[in-house]
Amino acid sequence: MKQNEEIAVLTCDIIDSSLLSADELKEYQQKIESLGDERILILPQFYRGDSFQLATKPVDALEIAIKIRIEMKRIHEKNDVRVSVGIGQVSTLNENVLFSTGSAFEISGKNLDQLKSRKLNLLIQTEDPLLNDELETNCYFADTIINDFTKIQSNIIYYKMQGLDQAAIANVIDISQPAVSKSLKTANWHTIERFLKRYKTLITQNYGSTD
Repeated sequence: MKQNEEIAVLTCDIIDSSLLSADELKEYQQKIESLGDERILILPQFYRGDSFQLATKPVDALEIAIKIRIEMKRIHEKNDVRVSVGIGQVSTLNENVLFSTGSAFEISGKNLDQLKSRKLNLLIQTEDPLLNDELETNCYFADTIINDFTKIQSNIIYYKMQGLDQAAIANVIDISQPAVSKSLKTANWHTIERFLKRYKTLITQNYGSTD
């Protein structure tokens, strides 16, 4: 990654972390630290126990943000994670994301503080006001859906995002294929998929290809 290259920074905060047991919090931290996603450019770093930050390519930020929230709901569905995505340039790059600087880090960190007052758990912002307007509108719709994911739905969507088809998911979690289909429909997963597709189109148009 080069200086002044565009990057997506995800600054995250676990909501109501006090409701989690020490084991649940540790399990979540381990899941995030071992995401194993090759698209992550700077590995997650936790601070204050219930907050963390990581960096990825802009085109992959929304999918990873959703994965971060689903990982929590797979553990404890009443908890969630606020995710502020800032897309911009990187000025100083360090293997420890907390010591890196640039507009992407500034946007991400600033907006995390505003999420609670705006009653949002997901926000994606860039340095382009017009692009921000569409992204924010879509985030409001998506956030309303993700907020209501149950533990079972989150588990099914986790495997769906891993690329498994409904039959394979049914086999992995030992339920019927119709039950998987019903859960995806009830969770309005098709709407999230539509946002993921639109997001990738918008980001590719503004920031280039995924290569």
